[in-house]
Parts: sequence; structure tokens; C-alpha cells
Amino acid sequence: MKRLLALGLVVAGLALAQVPAYPENTAGIGFGFGRGIVLQGSAVLPFSPLGLDTGLDAEVIIPTSFGGADIWALFKADLLPALTLLELPVSVGVGLDARYNTLNSVFGSHIATLATVEIPGGAISGYLGLGYAAGFNLAYGLGGRLYLDPVALEVALSDRYPLKLSLLYLW
Repeated sequence: MKRLLALGLVVAGLALAQVPAYPENTAGIGFGFGRGIVLQGSAVLPFSPLGLDTGLDAEVIIPTSFGGADIWALFKADLLPALTLLELPVSVGVGLDARYNTLNSVFGSHIATLATVEIPGGAISGYLGLGYAAGFNLAYGLGGRLYLDPVALEVALSDRYPLKLSLLYLW
């Protein structure tokens, strides 16, 4: 019980995105409650500065009611890909995101810490960033993925939507 509590505190403390710290190739669709349809994808980038794995994640939120679309992109580098916590693989990275809301024409950017704890059959990922979006802003996200190769089911929450359910294709 103490180990589970410690694991929960570490994950919550390191980050409050749903995107894993390590790069993946994915394409998917989801629904963000209170926001709309979410198109998302990610790619492993073909360069590794200083031996770091790099990736790019992107989401477009298409509103189901009146409101503007949100476009979000995250460039990330996996700094510590091979940590172990309670015999579970942990990955910690850093990212730089950019976002744009078409309704208000608001642009924002954040520098963030990403963390992923792999659990049997899935992963729990978090994201916490500081930056600017119409003023000083805190970006956050927390999510879980269940991997059912070649697809994954994702449940996430973030500063962009209160709850998102997604189906992802991985290759």
C-alpha cells in the first residue's frame, strides 16, 4: 500500500499530458467533453541531438458547439528514458508547446516537464508547464493509456479539456 501511495505521489508531483514522455508514432480521434472532437497524432522525429529521442505531438480540437478550434503542438525530448521506480519503467522529458485558439486569436507557449510510468499493458503520463497564453498560464495534463497493439485507448484530462476519451493507432 505504501508503494502504491508513493507511486501516486511521484506521478502527481512530477506532472499533473496525457502524452507520454517518450516519442511514439500515433494517429487517433477522440472526444473532449465540453469541447468537441479531438484529432491527434504524434511522430518520432528523425534527429537525436546529444543522443536524446525527440518527438512531436499535435492535437486539433474541433468544437461541437459555437467556439473556436484549438490547435496544440508539443516538441519533446526524452531526457531520462530508463529510470526505474518500484520496478516500473519511468521516463522523464522536457517539452515546448505552442497553442492557438481560432475564436479569440490567442497564441500561447509553455515549457514543460513530462513524465511517464509504464504499467503492465499501459502507461500513466503527466505534463506540467509554465508559459504564456493571454497572460501567465499553467498548462497541465494527466492521462492513462491501455495498449492493445496496434491500438491504444486513452483517457485524459488537461487544461484544454476536462475529460478526453481517444482511440489511437500506433505503428
